[in-house]
Amino acid sequence: MSPHTGRPKPQPPANRVVIFPFDSFGSPGTSEGARNLGDATREMLADFQRETVPTRALCWCPHTRLVEAAFDTANEQSLWRSRGHRLAQKTFARNEHLVWLGGNHLSVLPLIDEIAKDPQAGVVQLDAHIDIHRFHDTVEELSHGNFVRHIDWNGEPRLAHLGNRDLLLPADDKKRFLTAEISAETWLADEPATLARLAKITAGWERILIDLDVDVFDPGFMPAMARPVPWGLDGWQVLRLMESLPKNKVVGLAISEYNPGRDRDDRGLETLAWLIERWLLNRGENRAPGT
Repeated sequence: MSPHTGRPKPQPPANRVVIFPFDSFGSPGTSEGARNLGDATREMLADFQRETVPTRALCWCPHTRLVEAAFDTANEQSLWRSRGHRLAQKTFARNEHLVWLGGNHLSVLPLIDEIAKDPQAGVVQLDAHIDIHRFHDTVEELSHGNFVRHIDWNGEPRLAHLGNRDLLLPADDKKRFLTAEISAETWLADEPATLARLAKITAGWERILIDLDVDVFDPGFMPAMARPVPWGLDGWQVLRLMESLPKNKVVGLAISEYNPGRDRDDRGLETLAWLIERWLLNRGENRAPGT
């Protein structure tokens, strides 16, 4: 009870961590990455339960639940997109903050589908690649390399893409599928201007999803990625950009393309686990209840 009002003390907003280890149609091995990040989150929650003194984790661990989707059968694989839709819909209907731990980048599509239905919602996508490929070795059907072409937006596209190091895609293709594009080179050259531009782009959005493909990072910083591209970002640059967005508008964070088979001494796992904990901790400590 609050000592001043006699009313129950407000609780921090709830979090739901969805482990969605889908990696078909590109980047095999990333499903294990999603499971490993889920296990790391479970360990954080278990550590909190064992602790005997108050810690900062009190602001988020009691209010965080995990859900894991399995893809062990052909039927589960075939229904991957509709199953993802249901998980996202349930989380948003409960007004819970969503952390989506995906396999390959395509595993985030069901979540983006739900955001795309709302004309006042948009996606801030951090990725070394712009996934609208249609080169000679790219299939026309849905894949992890072209899925942005398959998003069914309610109205104009609302996807701001940051961090790419693309050297092939024509400007017209990018304009067709993106609201805006800020390359890694532009971001690194003037970070304050990048943050200001992103704030302007997203100002009219009432709900924001952050979509983090781990290959936005430089491979020297993050070795555990399926398709490394040099000249990327470091951890603090990415975190500053993520946390520059209004907390009351960010409804979820998706992380995909972590490949433990390419990790070195668990550097990637430790980096992403710290990022997840830091993200949930910051929200728990700084967000007003119910927002």
